[in-house]
Amino acid sequence: MKKIISIIGFSLGLCGLITLRFFEEKLFYDPLLDFYHGDFLEMPFPKLDFWLYSFNLGFRYFLNTFSSLILIWFAFENKTYIKFSLILFIALFLVGSLVFWIIENNITSESYMQLFYVRRFLIQPLLVIVLLPAFYFQQLNNKA
Repeated sequence: MKKIISIIGFSLGLCGLITLRFFEEKLFYDPLLDFYHGDFLEMPFPKLDFWLYSFNLGFRYFLNTFSSLILIWFAFENKTYIKFSLILFIALFLVGSLVFWIIENNITSESYMQLFYVRRFLIQPLLVIVLLPAFYFQQLNNKA
């Protein structure tokens, strides 16, 4: 029964991440989605509403973090992994947001790709892709 609950919980976390990605255009204010889908090197950079974009970026990061923590919990059921992940998610959000706004405030066509990758890191659950195998190998090393 415990294994079934873990599979269902893990599946819910995964569905949460997939749903956020699938409905990103409807759920979040992000003029950079259209910008980066076009010929952005030839386009003027769109005007961003600082507070609205920051709120949407933070909210999206929070939802991705929540779903990622659900995945980690149901994969390992280890409070230490959750605490470590949460601290790492918070620290990387603060650093990533700061870097994003520094680049955005000094944007040139040469820095479009830098901003693209920092933004991608903030809006996609890339950290969970690194943490899941890392915790798995940590768990294997603890058993050995």
